[in-house]
Amino acid sequence: MNLPNLAMWGAAAGASGWKISQLVRVPFDRGLRVITACTFLVFVALTAQLATDPGSALPATSGQLPKLFQNVMLTFFFALLIVLLESIVDSRDVASRGLIEIAIALAVGCGLAATFVLADKPSGGFSYEAAGSATMPLLFYLIGNVYMAYATARGATLTWRAGGQAQSRVRLSLRVAGAGLAVCCLGTHLPRIASTASRLVLQQDAVPGTSVWTTPLLALGISIFFFGVGYPGVRAGIVKLRLWFVDRKHYRQLRPLWAALCHAFPDITLLRKTPQAREALRVRHMRLHFYRRAIECRDGLVCLSPYLEPDEATNVASTLSAERLREALLRSTEGEPTAAVHVVARPADPGMDADLRELLALSRGLRAH
Repeated sequence: MNLPNLAMWGAAAGASGWKISQLVRVPFDRGLRVITACTFLVFVALTAQLATDPGSALPATSGQLPKLFQNVMLTFFFALLIVLLESIVDSRDVASRGLIEIAIALAVGCGLAATFVLADKPSGGFSYEAAGSATMPLLFYLIGNVYMAYATARGATLTWRAGGQAQSRVRLSLRVAGAGLAVCCLGTHLPRIASTASRLVLQQDAVPGTSVWTTPLLALGISIFFFGVGYPGVRAGIVKLRLWFVDRKHYRQLRPLWAALCHAFPDITLLRKTPQAREALRVRHMRLHFYRRAIECRDGLVCLSPYLEPDEATNVASTLSAERLREALLRSTEGEPTAAVHVVARPADPGMDADLRELLALSRGLRAH
């Protein structure tokens, strides 16, 4: 199995799946449609490459057509990518420039198809590594690499310029993606152009070993490119995961206060109670469950306030209120209200965050007591 090819395919599969999931949520975003189409084209092209690899884990396909399919898909991927980047950098005359890029991609695709049809296709595979000194296979890869060198260089330049017009997080994403394209251009396509051209014209390889050392650099460049494309989503996912853990922690910390109040006043629960064992397995909508529990705690404190002495109810020290809260809960079981409704555990500052902090402190104090 060719590990660099597998790494490229994995990066493309991850990026394509992520973009498709985004498009499902926002189906009318035109820019996202183009990006999704680009990443999907690369995934399809690299799947074809992996299928033609003799050491691939995928079942072998009949004939060598997937190699042609892969290269043609990559040309249209870069044509779409360049058009998208040009529209970001400068939206003037983007339609005419887009037609030029599509025309170039079509011309390259025709050239690849013509050389592929005329070339002898050895049974061992129609790959760059097996091109040898045969004229048509070398011409096939020369055409492909010339276009790829142009496309990656153009793409790297445009991503750098687009990054200069974007916000800081998007700027980093674009420039990382541009760095990946630069690695592909300088580390793979330019050396392969020199190698194939010298073999065609001079009958000797001016850059020996390109079939060995350029493939890992290509895998590295593509991986960096897709990391740049996926960086905003990865970063957003990490932030969401961190917030999920915080919400889950606070949700569990509110349980002593919530359970005590729900026992005294069962009507405060908005939904059916969940056993504590099932709560440990709860994953979805954690913030919603946390806020629901906080609201139920506030409702319970309103119901409990008549059982607190007026001066006790206005005490803002949660550690002290926890002791008095327990006493009030005992009074509530005897049905002896001692005062009117009061504010319990009043937050020191305005806002919901301050209110949640007060509830958490009260719950921790109740648990310690």
